[in-house]
Amino acid sequence: MSGSLSLERGLSVLEILRDSDEPVGVREIARRLELSAPAIQRLLNTLAEHGYVEQAADTRRYRIGHGVLVLAQHVLRKDRLIGFAEPELQALAAEGCFNAFLGVRSGSAGLYLLAVQSRSPVVIRSSPGERMALHSTALGKALLLGLSHDAIGKVLGEAPFERLTPRTVTEPDRLISQLRTAHAIGYTTSLDENILGVISVGAPVRSSSGSVIAAISVAYPRSVGPQIEIAAVGEKVMAAAARISAGLGFAGENAPEGKDPRHAA
Repeated sequence: MSGSLSLERGLSVLEILRDSDEPVGVREIARRLELSAPAIQRLLNTLAEHGYVEQAADTRRYRIGHGVLVLAQHVLRKDRLIGFAEPELQALAAEGCFNAFLGVRSGSAGLYLLAVQSRSPVVIRSSPGERMALHSTALGKALLLGLSHDAIGKVLGEAPFERLTPRTVTEPDRLISQLRTAHAIGYTTSLDENILGVISVGAPVRSSSGSVIAAISVAYPRSVGPQIEIAAVGEKVMAAAARISAGLGFAGENAPEGKDPRHAA
């Protein structure tokens, strides 16, 4: 087995264990990957030696090991994007009702890197490493702002897009219209489109070259909506995203001048 093929299969094993709520046996992993049990056992033995998987003593099945925490902690300590974003998310969440998030695009989905919960009794949970839909979340839409219309179509795939709530935008033309407005005002919104009863507002984070490399968002229950203007939330999120972008070396504006006061959805 070549080194690259072995690595690919080892990563596939980790993905199966990551997605399972319970430890998984060798034969079950072999069945899912269409490989022999001895081949899977060899991969598991190597991963176990490095602490990336561990075997449950009672069932002899495997689960993700604590060694992955070392890698995760390294990312949290060393990653500049996370370093600049975390205090901004903490500040947004400290305002009371905002749950704040940082994410990046991973293929056709978004990936949460940070999640800071508010002190509100209503908690909107999304954990680091969890994937998100790009077309229905404010964070996902903000990530799409860096792409052309053709590129967006290639990323999201064939329409209609998945409907997560009755308000999810599933037609490409409507989504493009939302993104066009969002580009003009500088922030994106998701109004009951991903989770019923939840409003979220996002803004892109740019690298030193000006390309969109990440996005942040806040989410809060619609029940507090009458006391909060979406445009005001958008200004806060854009300002935080602009400071993160500046920390990464972006010297331009994070949002266009002369913003239209309408929201993007």
